[in-house]
Amino acid sequence: MAFSIQQLTDDSKLSHALRFEVLEQVCPRELVSDLLTRCHAWGKRERSLNQLLVVYYVIGLSLFRRLNLAAVLVHLVRGLRWLWANPCLRLPTAAALVYRRQQLGSPIMRHLFQRVCRPMATEQTKGAFRFGLRLMAIDGTLDEVADTPANAQYFGRMSSGKHQSPFPQVRCVYLAEVGTHAIVDAVFAPCRVAEQRLVPVLLSRAVQPGMLVLMDRGVVSAAELSMLVHQQQAHGLARLKAGQFTHAEQVLSDGSYLLTLHPLGLHPVQVRVIEYRIEPHTAERLAEFPSSQTVNRADPRQVHRLVTTLLDPQHAPALELILCYHERWEIEACIDEQKTHLRLSGQPLRSKEPALVRQELYGLLLAHYMVRWWMHQSACEGDLDPDRLSFTHAVEVLDTACSEFALVARQEFPRLQARLLADLREPTSLLPPRRLRFYPRVVKRAYPLSIASDLDSRVLPSKSRASVTFYLFKWHCPLGCVMVISLHYNTSVLHLSRGREHLSKHPASPALLQFSGAPAIQQPIPHPISHVPPLSSGNAAVDPLALEK
Repeated sequence: MAFSIQQLTDDSKLSHALRFEVLEQVCPRELVSDLLTRCHAWGKRERSLNQLLVVYYVIGLSLFRRLNLAAVLVHLVRGLRWLWANPCLRLPTAAALVYRRQQLGSPIMRHLFQRVCRPMATEQTKGAFRFGLRLMAIDGTLDEVADTPANAQYFGRMSSGKHQSPFPQVRCVYLAEVGTHAIVDAVFAPCRVAEQRLVPVLLSRAVQPGMLVLMDRGVVSAAELSMLVHQQQAHGLARLKAGQFTHAEQVLSDGSYLLTLHPLGLHPVQVRVIEYRIEPHTAERLAEFPSSQTVNRADPRQVHRLVTTLLDPQHAPALELILCYHERWEIEACIDEQKTHLRLSGQPLRSKEPALVRQELYGLLLAHYMVRWWMHQSACEGDLDPDRLSFTHAVEVLDTACSEFALVARQEFPRLQARLLADLREPTSLLPPRRLRFYPRVVKRAYPLSIASDLDSRVLPSKSRASVTFYLFKWHCPLGCVMVISLHYNTSVLHLSRGREHLSKHPASPALLQFSGAPAIQQPIPHPISHVPPLSSGNAAVDPLALEK
């Protein structure tokens, strides 16, 4: 049965006729209007784009990140323009949109985020609860912002001098629901503020009774665990460092042990520590995977440690807690969704002022929550785990739905909404069941080796966070030594250093030197490098073109 098209009168105003049903299901128009009234944020006179629509426009900035400022508004109204009587309708320019955003400010978006973004999982949501508790996770990230003097002064950079980050950065710490990937609270701060200072803010204002909060070892402490138990009536599960919480007071039947922590100025809290090793054959296989920039290669004999406030081994067995902690990786996937798939993190945030950066970040979180809300509704209707639905597919479906809802009559909305939910769980777009995460975070990038085009070389990334290092391994030279050249790329200066090692008993056999912690290469490259001129000791700046000659 065909859909009916909505009818517009000749005297209709764009600001009144324009509706965003996909967004308004999560952020109702009545709620936005009430917040604008409470914050005295309505404009003094009626404009073609009132502040109510500016709120939805800010959310659309993150939903349609590939478009520029003016094109986002054109994209939002494209469905309605097919029905508009005047085909030459002029929309606000990019400068006018920025001016309206400045008038709106960030408090409205913050209040809207706090009112809308709540845990959405129900008892029917698969994978959202464990041990009768709602699974939550805390983690942080750094986002790049536009390189303007105002942003650089407010947010700062992670380093200075020639190693400084190319863009100013804002530190974001999130509390997310594991089962639905819904971000329910966030804290933004300058990049040099440590996560450990921001985590207590989230725990004190967003964690509710009946939650199990998963945390990384970098943020867990006795104070956080005491706050969870005594103030929030919640529980925690976190990874522990090797020498932390080692004084056992009572050993339990499953091998875990209890101890009491006494944080300064807070109530004592009793916790349970679990220590375990990975099965040897599996651990040896994991050790073969490449290491990342922040994590060393896995040690098959390493002892892994967890701490939790769930003290009863009958209610929460150690093995189930170990498997449950793997769910913390879901917040990493959640951050990846809003940074990579929504914001396209290869580019910094659009806003050039700190206030607009915060406004844009709240709009980004609202856009991510909106996508996840629709995915959760579709998953529950189809009796699926929300992890099975593709986030990128959902963004594409909701993009199309924005114009479809603008075209059809209001009485057709239930039918169109049912079709939208069915499209979100299209069988061909479903993901396979989620596996436990074990592979390290290794980013694969292709770097050109034009500076060494006349040399056969092998490229291996270094562990340096401030530069990108290429390792060029060669055969021994006629002088009886092995040459290793490492080229460190850093901003605009190219540094070159040399390592040397005498051959052992077999001077004719290929030799390999592991330089600066580079992993070993199984097959050497059989080409001499006697034509490389000797270098002075230490690091020296060289011209890349000189190497090509």
